[in-house]
Amino acid sequence: MSLRDVVAGHRVVVSAGSGGVGKTTVAASIALWGAMQGRRTVVLTIDPAKRLATSLGLEALGSVPHEIPGAFFAAQGLAPTGRLWAMMLDQKGAWDALVERHAPEEARQRILDNPFYQHLSQTFAGSQEYMAIEQLCVLAESGDYDLIVVDTPPTRHALDFLEAPQRLGDFLDKSVIKWFVRPVNASWSALRAVNRSVGFLLRRIEQATGISALAQISDFFTSMSGLFENFQGRIEKAYEVLRGQETAFVVVSSPEEQVLEDAEYLSSKMGELRMPLKGVVLNRVHHEFRSGGGNDHPAEIGSEDVDQVAAVVGRALGGREAEARDLAANFADYQVLARGESLRIEQFRAGLPRQVPLVAVPNYSRDVHDLRALAAMHEHLFGAAPGAA
Repeated sequence: MSLRDVVAGHRVVVSAGSGGVGKTTVAASIALWGAMQGRRTVVLTIDPAKRLATSLGLEALGSVPHEIPGAFFAAQGLAPTGRLWAMMLDQKGAWDALVERHAPEEARQRILDNPFYQHLSQTFAGSQEYMAIEQLCVLAESGDYDLIVVDTPPTRHALDFLEAPQRLGDFLDKSVIKWFVRPVNASWSALRAVNRSVGFLLRRIEQATGISALAQISDFFTSMSGLFENFQGRIEKAYEVLRGQETAFVVVSSPEEQVLEDAEYLSSKMGELRMPLKGVVLNRVHHEFRSGGGNDHPAEIGSEDVDQVAAVVGRALGGREAEARDLAANFADYQVLARGESLRIEQFRAGLPRQVPLVAVPNYSRDVHDLRALAAMHEHLFGAAPGAA
């Protein structure tokens, strides 16, 4: 199986991995490929740097899908047979929309105006990850798209995205909520005196939110009780989408040792969570230059060959020995770097299930910042020429 087969055979593709490995770029390129293949495609990004908007030729992305105009494609020499939309997660807006959809009508405005809710919806740990999944569910339920590509949050621990629904479900556990839906007539100090554990919890909430009025917190949970009753259903729906046969997780990594270890750990945890890995993209790979010795026994160039390489380069530069030596030393360092990456990649590949495809995207000399550059990645991701349908 190839990555082309993976994308063609699934309706949802989730680009997962550690922060800083190029998930946004890979997600955008996969989405562009879907549009080139004639599919109605939407890509959802959570990247605060807004690189996706730039690469798609837009000034900014909003919280609703924005279609890429045909003129943008034509200006880049591309002619997709499908259509492409892009959007960026608005965490606070997504929470507000969730309240509007599922909270009782009489409680909606009270929830939206509650200071504790306003803080929770923007800063609660795991909130961004969960709302990304919630937005994915909304897109999937709409039936408007043939392909949905999700760029997961730029978090240090990629597993946070996969565990977000359960973490939020644990937070909203009924045994916890019961403490807050009771009528509150006591002051903070009185409540702390009654129960030391509850007092500790309230102090932590006060420190984390800056909200010292227990009444506001109690009013929040009381107003949200109707929404909480339906929330477990939303969490189950989220896992139904994430674990569904139409969803494919593609891990994006770079060839650095620590990042590959994170990717290996993530792929193993995916299996435990019943979200099996379907593909791997290794981004920013340095390819080793080989010469001499034939294809079966290519010569390896290292630091010990600097003098020999410098002599060859020096002749090409007309005898500028200092420059030639600097270039030769830089080339030798590059070869050592590329060789180390190659060995790590082979070790990583050996640990993958046999049916999981692995593709390598080279380290480009310039940033991928437009549609043409995203299309150029298709050769490495899908084995297709840039702009090919």
